[in-house]
Amino acid sequence: MDIQTHAELLDILQRNYQNQEAEITFTEWDGDSEDETISTFRGTLLAIQLNDNEFDEKDLLLTIQTDKEELELLMEIPADEADLGSYEDGRLQIFGTESEVSFTR
Repeated sequence: MDIQTHAELLDILQRNYQNQEAEITFTEWDGDSEDETISTFRGTLLAIQLNDNEFDEKDLLLTIQTDKEELELLMEIPADEADLGSYEDGRLQIFGTESEVSFTR
């Protein structure tokens, strides 16, 4: 299922992943080059925040507890409500401006 609205995205995160352990893959790339960094770990999604930013986009802040530390993943996502991600068979992908995150239970 394609995720088209911010409300859908927040609902899926809260109902299916908040306070539950998942495998998380965070991919980020530099807009000026093709270099990308991929991090994969297991963790529990503790908190979700979605705010407007100064670039007329949205900032999605995900607070995640791993077995070693508490992490904050900050990604910019489109303010326009279209093609924000996908959710199918327990796997959520969120498409950001210069990053992508996936949750798999």
